[in-house]
Amino acid sequence: MTHGGTVIRPVDARRFLYAGQPTAVLGEPTPGVDSLAAAEIVIPPSFAGPVPHVHHGFDEALYVLEGVLLLTYGQADPVEAPVGAFCMAPRGVRHTFANPAGTPARVLGLWSPGVAGLGFMRDIGAVLPPGGAPDPDLVAEIYHRHASELLP
Repeated sequence: MTHGGTVIRPVDARRFLYAGQPTAVLGEPTPGVDSLAAAEIVIPPSFAGPVPHVHHGFDEALYVLEGVLLLTYGQADPVEAPVGAFCMAPRGVRHTFANPAGTPARVLGLWSPGVAGLGFMRDIGAVLPPGGAPDPDLVAEIYHRHASELLP
């Protein structure tokens, strides 16, 4: 697969956890090239989602494969994103999401540049507990380290 003339390398589904759920890396950037990364993410049931936030160093998109998410952009009210919805959050745009259902949701996550987005997802996913709230100071530090910020 190519993106912007560069090759996205498929990988053998390397995995990491996001809120205690498996995330399979489907493609990551060619070393030294700013290109796209992709991963299949399982969003836990009744997941309140991250605090509204903005990324300054990468664009983020979600494609809903299974379930329904609630998405918020800017200061607008949340909207439902059913199966087949493509949800783009360019850098600099306030956003968040939640899975209010009692069943997991599956999404395809895309980030550009991929190195920045995938690094953020690995780091933040590791500190999000499957239920309950994460340590707010640790979350803030990870957002700061990845050129992102938490917003009201």
